[in-house]
Amino acid sequence: MHFLTLAHRWMGVVLCLFFACWFISGAILIYHPFPSLSQADRLGRSSHVDLSKITVSPKEAVQIAGGNEFDRLRLIDLEGRPVYVFHGFDNDIRTIDAKSGEFVVLLQKKVAGKIAEIFSEIAVLNVEGPLDYDQWIVPNRYDLYRPFYRVSLKDKDETVLYVSARTGEVLQKTEWSERAWNYIGAVTHWIYPTVLRKNWVLWDQVVWWLSFSGVVTTIAGLWLGIIRLRGFTGEKIKDTVSPFNGWLQAHHIMGLFAGLFVLTWIFSGWLSMDHGRFFSKPSPNPDQIKKFRSISITQAVENISLEALKSLGSFSEGEIFAMGGKTFVITRNAKEQKLFEPFNSNFLSPVKIKDNEVINAIKEAWPSSKIQSTERPGESDIYGNLREGSLPSNTLRVVLADSLQTWVHIDMDSGQIVSVMDRSRRQYRWLFNGLHSLDFPGLANHRPAWDVLILLLLGLGFLFCITGVVIGMKRLFNN
Repeated sequence: MHFLTLAHRWMGVVLCLFFACWFISGAILIYHPFPSLSQADRLGRSSHVDLSKITVSPKEAVQIAGGNEFDRLRLIDLEGRPVYVFHGFDNDIRTIDAKSGEFVVLLQKKVAGKIAEIFSEIAVLNVEGPLDYDQWIVPNRYDLYRPFYRVSLKDKDETVLYVSARTGEVLQKTEWSERAWNYIGAVTHWIYPTVLRKNWVLWDQVVWWLSFSGVVTTIAGLWLGIIRLRGFTGEKIKDTVSPFNGWLQAHHIMGLFAGLFVLTWIFSGWLSMDHGRFFSKPSPNPDQIKKFRSISITQAVENISLEALKSLGSFSEGEIFAMGGKTFVITRNAKEQKLFEPFNSNFLSPVKIKDNEVINAIKEAWPSSKIQSTERPGESDIYGNLREGSLPSNTLRVVLADSLQTWVHIDMDSGQIVSVMDRSRRQYRWLFNGLHSLDFPGLANHRPAWDVLILLLLGLGFLFCITGVVIGMKRLFNN
């Protein structure tokens, strides 16, 4: 008991300040999420691909790109010229001019500034870079496109755009208000300073162990709070149930009520850093992706001639992919995307993906599992409609008859596997989404009731942690 008391006391001195910051920053993060440029905004401002300038067929482009098997093949505009963008499974990217057939080297600063000006229709104030990391491009999803140019615009919002030096795409946008709020919101809540977050392995370990220490400290505090109650060990109850006075008494009594909420939030926050440690991951592995497609990008482009490619309408981004051994082409604009399949050597015909095509592809990717059933998750689906990470509206859920009770979710508009959810992942949904953001049926989608409840609980947790901070400071300075 003496050791437990000392451990809780001194770990609490360090961690209560983190706890307090997590509660206040969590409240801010609800209304000021980490800045991002949505696909609709990106495509809406991106120039359309000039198909008349393409002289290199997809097949020729693949031969020029060479190297290992590719994960994706896109067609986009780069400063008025069409380019093929090859995404490798090994986090590599290659950009090839669709007119000259030459590799596109890293963009120059002047070109990045021009791209940002056309994209935003606002004059450029300054261009910095190329740079690998910045506070607003530290997430892993930007790794493939590094380095970036940071382009500041001449507008009242002090807008900053980030242009990939590899593909010329504008992939991030921030305004001064977003940056200000997120320094005390997301950056604080996720412990996201650039110097730490750019090293993903180090950041993962730091936050995981810090959160785990918080879980241990909170459990110790709850146990000590209960056994120190007057009457628990037979002691006569006087004016209050707590034997302490002042701030320590406030911490003791508040902890009996707030401690449970603190524990659930610290515990679920710790689970956000799981990354496959205890629970399964939601994404298919590369081998499953390859089997789901059945043919490689190299084989898929055999069916796409230059004439067929030029038969497509106007679009901001095109992509060639395969599913179940069949080749598809998808074109994307701000408000719509269209799916095509080779009809003959010179023409692509509009199509919709059929359920049986998906089922056959799933059988290839999960050959040892039988298909139990299929269904379309509705708006009330408790695993598909979440506050964070909802499934696309046109999703097919394929239920496998395996020991893990696996569900595979396919976006029927794009033919992509959007998530793999087995029994472990469904448990994670409740332990993380449920506990961390109160994502429970009948509550999460009923606002402002959800807002009132979560802000009250966050406020209670913050006040409780402040009592711990004060006690810690008093202990440090008195000693």
